[in-house]
Amino acid sequence: MDKRFCLDEKDIYILLNEVKFDQSELGKAEDEMPEILKEKIKKNVPKKIRNRMYLKIAKRGAVAAAILLVLLMGAGTVSPVLAKNIPLVNSIFEILNIKFGHYEEYMPYSQLVNKSVTDSGITITITEALADDSKLILGYIISSQSRIDNLEVVGLSRFLKVNDSTVGGGVGAGQYLDDSTFMGSDQVSYSSPGASDRLKVDLNINDILGIKGKWNFAFTVSKDELVKNSSVFTPHCKVDLPDCLVTVDKIVFSPIDTTINFSGIYKDKNISAQTRAMEPFYTWVVFDDKGIELIDRGGSWGGNTNLPEGKDFKGNAQYEKANNIPQYLTIIPCRIIHAGGGGVSIDQSGQETPLTIKTKTPGESAQKIDGHFPFELTQGKMGNLIIKDIKTANNETVVRYTAEGKAPYLQGSKLHIKNAAGEYVTPKQYIKRDEEHPNEFTMVFPALEGNQQYSVSTSRFENIDFMEELKIMIELR
Repeated sequence: MDKRFCLDEKDIYILLNEVKFDQSELGKAEDEMPEILKEKIKKNVPKKIRNRMYLKIAKRGAVAAAILLVLLMGAGTVSPVLAKNIPLVNSIFEILNIKFGHYEEYMPYSQLVNKSVTDSGITITITEALADDSKLILGYIISSQSRIDNLEVVGLSRFLKVNDSTVGGGVGAGQYLDDSTFMGSDQVSYSSPGASDRLKVDLNINDILGIKGKWNFAFTVSKDELVKNSSVFTPHCKVDLPDCLVTVDKIVFSPIDTTINFSGIYKDKNISAQTRAMEPFYTWVVFDDKGIELIDRGGSWGGNTNLPEGKDFKGNAQYEKANNIPQYLTIIPCRIIHAGGGGVSIDQSGQETPLTIKTKTPGESAQKIDGHFPFELTQGKMGNLIIKDIKTANNETVVRYTAEGKAPYLQGSKLHIKNAAGEYVTPKQYIKRDEEHPNEFTMVFPALEGNQQYSVSTSRFENIDFMEELKIMIELR
């Protein structure tokens, strides 16, 4: 049993004493909590205690009361020490981890927020948060009286300020709990001066997919716990790309991920930011000293807030948490032409102007599922996927496959299943890599119906320029 969960009664009181909160808000904290959270706490606190065996039977009542009390006191900042020792009840990260993976690293560092605002028939709850020196991660719930479609595309970054400064790009994930409840997580990049370990977060939302309202939040998040457990390297290596010169400023190995921070200058100073957003963009494929590809976790490229002196842009690339710090990293730049889409430009008066993005179809290889395995799907110059088998049992379909080529994890992430109508089947669990055999993967889908025809497909990566000639090796000392 994990020793983090073996708490004596005296430990509960010690942990509660470490909670930082505004006493004036205690009385209304429970009222602000949406009914969905109240019901889940009542339902799941005793169940989690029973299933995970946190304490002996005689202690269960005290622990349940203590955890519930902590949740109700979530109006202010909660010590990361508390969150590390008492796991969140129905943590957004815990639930998202089932489908997307990698969120489990967040849970020991999550700090309770649990603030809710209701307007225009929509309740938004910020459930938890964590931060380090360059990013802020939030868990949230959006609930309404009726279903709001496409909440997967709602991003919080445009409404956020950290220490009174706007933030950079953001990435996120989420899923519907039911027809009227969506839960998600957003990660945003920030750059803010000051040595304080606490971030002042202001989130002022005025629009949810065209629904106007006022959902304002203010809270603080500590970054101390993550920062003190991170290893930082400052290599200052340069990459001369066709249209910009990029400097790798810092590489951070933290308990939740690996982050490469960079900045750069554009070679053509006359291109507008709007035009650049429509142009092909870059990403990096990174390998450790054993040649194993780091799992991409997103990031941001560009931005003009708090730029280093003499630089036109900055950004970061984020990857899976490293179990060990490698002796060196190998970075290969990839230039990507947008596969599709468009955009709008909004002027100060609110007038929208459509924008055209330069696009290129990546191409696709596909084969019908007929029960004969293995079979191979070409991915063009990148390599190929070998589908080893596809089995349906226990109400799910599991695909086992191998990627051969230049970037196995990137290649493996582009596996899809389509039904007879050509519609993609949404995975139940996204790509998972075999730790012992890093080129082998599984992906789990809802059980395929035996009386229907399905096919497996993958990208041919015709919109990606894999720039091996520009690769750099960064020694970590």
